[in-house]
Amino acid sequence: MSIKGIWILIFTSLMGYHSFAQDPLFSSTLDNPLYYNPATPGIIRGHEYRLNYREQWPGIPAALRAFNFTSTHQLRNAVGLGFMVMSNVEGESRLRTDKVEATIAFPIKISRYLKISGGVNAGFGQKTIDWSSVEFDDQFDKYYGKIYPTNFAFPDEFQRNYGDLSLGIAAKGALPRGKNEAQIFGSLGLAMKHITVFPTANFIGSDIRAVPLKYVVHGNIWFLDKTLKRGIAPNFNFENQAAMSTFNLSARVVLKPVYFNIGIRNRTFKFNPEEFDSFIFGVGYTSDVVNNNQTSIGYNYDFTTSKLLGGTYGSHELSMSYSFDIDGRRQAGGRKGSRYRNDIQCPMDFGIRF
Repeated sequence: MSIKGIWILIFTSLMGYHSFAQDPLFSSTLDNPLYYNPATPGIIRGHEYRLNYREQWPGIPAALRAFNFTSTHQLRNAVGLGFMVMSNVEGESRLRTDKVEATIAFPIKISRYLKISGGVNAGFGQKTIDWSSVEFDDQFDKYYGKIYPTNFAFPDEFQRNYGDLSLGIAAKGALPRGKNEAQIFGSLGLAMKHITVFPTANFIGSDIRAVPLKYVVHGNIWFLDKTLKRGIAPNFNFENQAAMSTFNLSARVVLKPVYFNIGIRNRTFKFNPEEFDSFIFGVGYTSDVVNNNQTSIGYNYDFTTSKLLGGTYGSHELSMSYSFDIDGRRQAGGRKGSRYRNDIQCPMDFGIRF
C-alpha cells in the first residue's frame, strides 16, 4: 500500500474513533487524577497544581493534541475543591474542544486507615470545527487524488456551547504498619463522566449523543520499603465510552528521587494480538518534601503496536506538578492541622495522594 493509502486509512480510523467525540486518552491516572475522577480533591492532602500535555501520533497530519491544567485543594473543614482547564484538537478537521470545570468533593473518614470521597463535577465546554479543512471521499480520484468538490452540504453551525455533569467516588487506604516497616497503601475509584450534556454539543443531527457517557474504573497499590525510597506501584485504569474500551495496566518503579513507568494498553481485558494497542514507557523525577512543598516532572511514551504502527511515531506525554501545604500547617496557624493528625499515614514523598 502506498504512503498516501496508509494516511487515508489512518485518517478514516481517526474519524471513526472520534465520530462520537470521545475524551482524550492519557497514559496514567497517577499523573492526571482530577481528569479521571471528581472525587480526587477529597483524598488529596493539601494543595496541588498539575499540568499535562499529550501529542498522539505526531507522524500523521491528523495528530491529536490534548492539554489540561488542574488544581485540587482540601480545605480545613475537609471539603475538597478542584478546578480544570482543558483543550484538545482532533484530526485534520480541526475539531477543537475547550472546557472549564469545577469540582467539589466530600470525604468521609471511615477509620484511621480508610477514607472515602464522593465528588461532583460541573463543566462548561465549547466545540468549534473548521469545515473548510474537512475532506470527504467524493473529493478524491483513484489516480489523481483530491480534484473534485464535495457534495456535502456544510451546516451553518461551526460552534457549540454546552454544559455537562460528572460524578465519582474514590477510596484511599493503608495497612497498619510500624514506622520501621515496609509501607503498603493504595486507592480505588469509579467515575461516570458526562452523565448529562445540555443543551447539545452536536453539529449534525440530534439522534447521536455528542459526548457519550464514560465509565472509569481505576486503582493502584503501593509497596514501599521502610526508607520510603524504593518500591513498586502496580496500577490500572479502565475506560469505556460509546463503543470504545481501553484497559491500561502499568507499574511504577520507585528509586527515589527518580521513578520509571512501564505498562500496556489494551482494548479489552482479553490480551490477544487483535486487541493489543501499545506499550507505555516513562521516566520522572520527584523532589523531596521541603517546607511542605514538592515538585515533580515526568515523561511517558506510547509505542503503538496496532495496525496504525507505520508512520504514527507513537504518542508523547509530559506531566508536571507542584504541591504545597501537604500537611495543612498553613491552615492551622503554623501547627500541623488537626484534620491531618490522625489521617491515613500514606507517604507523601511520591505525590500519589490519590
